[in-house]
Amino acid sequence: MQCPAYIIVLLSFISHLDAHHALAIEQQPFELSTASEQEHTITSVLMQSVILPCKAILLIMEPDRVMWYKITNSGQSSLSVDNYLITKDSRISVAYYSFDHGLSPAKWDLHITDLRLSDTAHYQCHVIQKDGRISARSNVKLVVEDVIVRIQPSDVLVSVGDKTEFSCNFTGQHRILRDKITWLKDGKPITTDTSHVTTSTELVDATVTVLHITASRPSDGGSYRCSDGHSAQSKEARLYLRDDNAHTFLRSLSSAASSFSKSLSSRTVFCLFIFLFFSF
Repeated sequence: MQCPAYIIVLLSFISHLDAHHALAIEQQPFELSTASEQEHTITSVLMQSVILPCKAILLIMEPDRVMWYKITNSGQSSLSVDNYLITKDSRISVAYYSFDHGLSPAKWDLHITDLRLSDTAHYQCHVIQKDGRISARSNVKLVVEDVIVRIQPSDVLVSVGDKTEFSCNFTGQHRILRDKITWLKDGKPITTDTSHVTTSTELVDATVTVLHITASRPSDGGSYRCSDGHSAQSKEARLYLRDDNAHTFLRSLSSAASSFSKSLSSRTVFCLFIFLFFSF
């Protein structure tokens, strides 16, 4: 019994669909699925160091490759593949470290030292899983601000109870608002009181802030910095204190010791003279 021609055509079409579906299933595991993290922004200033985290590593538990790119208006340039640097910029490095010996995803952070204005760009970390099926990307926008902070004086020596002051100038294209400025002592924010007063002024080309110490106390000795509350901060300035009362006491003690020494010497000479007189 012969099948009608339309049945033969229908069977051929079904067979073609099954073969195409089987091929699609076979090829599906090799397709690359990509997930992306939302871009976040990191702001720093000239000559500082910055760390750009690769958040894509959190989406890929077993990475095969980790790549960093710098993306600018002129295009995309490769910076690194795993621990190997492609860029010849010696200021750039990639840090690989895991705190729990591989129990959680390791970190592949991009480090940039001695920041320049040209470092302002978008950076992308691209992570590919070991089997090559999944990849993930995280994006970081780096903004480098032209801010220079100078503190004066660098070293101060005063007596306990004396007044002194430190002054900071913030200059650059980025304007620092005076209410954002923070004074630090030994790395901790200073709490203003009657003995510690700050004044800040926004000028045309700079923001100036002054820390007034109206009556120095022994606890005021230490290091001082001013900061914009973000990444820009001054170098360290130090305040040294001398206790004039202690100096006066030491001078009095030294004078008394000297007088006693002289008196003792006179008595010793007199006794020696008497001893020699009666000996003869």
